[in-house]
Amino acid sequence: YLADNGWDKFFTWYDYMSWYPLGRPVGSTIYPGMQVTAVYLWKALNHFGIDISLNDVCVFIPAWFGPIASVFLGLLTTETTGNANAGAIATLIMAIIPAHLMRSVGGGYD
Repeated sequence: YLADNGWDKFFTWYDYMSWYPLGRPVGSTIYPGMQVTAVYLWKALNHFGIDISLNDVCVFIPAWFGPIASVFLGLLTTETTGNANAGAIATLIMAIIPAHLMRSVGGGYD
């Protein structure tokens, strides 16, 4: 909806088919971070000549952001402890934690 109708209509979107019979003011009852990230990432990729559909971006976002989160945790740990081994261990733990794995597989877009 955001990609087709824009920012203003997205936040004033009222869906009469959900939460029937009352309907739902979608723009004020969701966390828009994932939708906004997906649309702007999709637009950026298409701008740079990478022809990918919005659906594919939504499928790949968890798989792209999962390793990035693991690496940044390792860098943060290294910075705070001053120990590269601690950073490597933190990265490894983040990469294999079941809660992180479940949320960083391809197609796990919420």
